Amino acid sequence: MKPKKISGGPLIVFLVLFSTVFSACVGSQMMVAPQDSVSLVQGGPQTGSWESYDVLLNYQYVYQPGSLKLNFSGGAKRGYDQLAIWIRFFDAQGKFLQTENVFNSGFRQKFSSVKENNEKIFEIPMESTQFSFQSMLKKRTNRR
Repeated sequence: MKPKKISGGPLIVFLVLFSTVFSACVGSQMMVAPQDSVSLVQGGPQTGSWESYDVLLNYQYVYQPGSLKLNFSGGAKRGYDQLAIWIRFFDAQGKFLQTENVFNSGFRQKFSSVKENNEKIFEIPMESTQFSFQSMLKKRTNRR
């Protein structure tokens, strides 16, 4: 009786599919480039501003390991139905650690509450060394 010869075709297909899925999962880790983030500096207060296509945000923060106190004010650059602003924390290698909500207008609410100084305190991962902001603006529609 001759032993059965196993073709490498199915094994190769499996390995190609596995490596594609594995690399997609590994590549999906959110990273931030140094030029797109702000380094956390202990003590303070530290001040800065951030501008996106939708928002201009002025901020001041006081950082201690595990905690960030953020004061902010700003304005939307155009009319909107909804506006959200988040802060994202990263480690020294730029690896994403955590997202926190800074502001959410709700539907068709004014951004006027953000034009004044607002304060938020966040508990953040101890390995956080940098942060960045992100915003989402849903453009105003003229529906009644």
